[in-house]
Amino acid sequence: MITPREKVIIKQAVTPQRKGRSDCQSCDLRGVMVCSDVTVEQLADFHTWIDDFIVPPGGALFQAGTPADGIYCIRSGTVKLIKFSSTGTPRIVRIVKRWDVAGMESVFSPVFENTAVAVSEVAVCRIPVENFRRMVEQNPALQRRLLGMSQQALREAETWLSELAGGSAVAKERMARLLLQLRDGNTDRIHRFGLEDIGAMLGISIETASRILSDFTRQGVLIKRAVGLARRYYQADIAALERIAGATEDTAPTRPA
Repeated sequence: MITPREKVIIKQAVTPQRKGRSDCQSCDLRGVMVCSDVTVEQLADFHTWIDDFIVPPGGALFQAGTPADGIYCIRSGTVKLIKFSSTGTPRIVRIVKRWDVAGMESVFSPVFENTAVAVSEVAVCRIPVENFRRMVEQNPALQRRLLGMSQQALREAETWLSELAGGSAVAKERMARLLLQLRDGNTDRIHRFGLEDIGAMLGISIETASRILSDFTRQGVLIKRAVGLARRYYQADIAALERIAGATEDTAPTRPA
């Protein structure tokens, strides 16, 4: 059953824009995506079922409890996976970034377990689940890759629970750990979320999240870049965040003169 809170999120979600069929053979990200171990010959027939979508900020890739129609390969952008409690309270349980996969549970489950919502503009390829299952059955290398991705997702979930969602660490330390989790690869760019999302991820109030981020900005640890939901991010002092992530609450980076 969909709760009133879920209905609000579904109503606000923007419909993804279908771009057309994917051309997997000429894809410049083929070496890092989930099907990178599939040969060009195998893709010659397989790729015709894959659709390209552009999902604007706030758009839903899929909803919890709906039929699992496929897996979603993230080409660019960031997606938040939301789980709702029995009362309809949302909690962000994982962040999926570029080159990763959302909806992987569709390989094993008839329905999606979470709601996937685009944080920024997201470019995504959707592989129909029945085609993907057949591809997995025929390709041992893809089976190993899928197992590795499942293990990585489990590690991220454990990290989320042990280091971000609670425990003995103070809020400032957990904020630094979260920001490092949201880092774009090895760059100094960090995906910028709204205060409500930050609070939902860390289990803190919006006021506390705002205060800590403001402190980081004043200290020069974070610099706001770009404008608008589709492109905004933080430029971060990664070394400073790493120090804070392992520090006590009264150990902070030196404020620039």
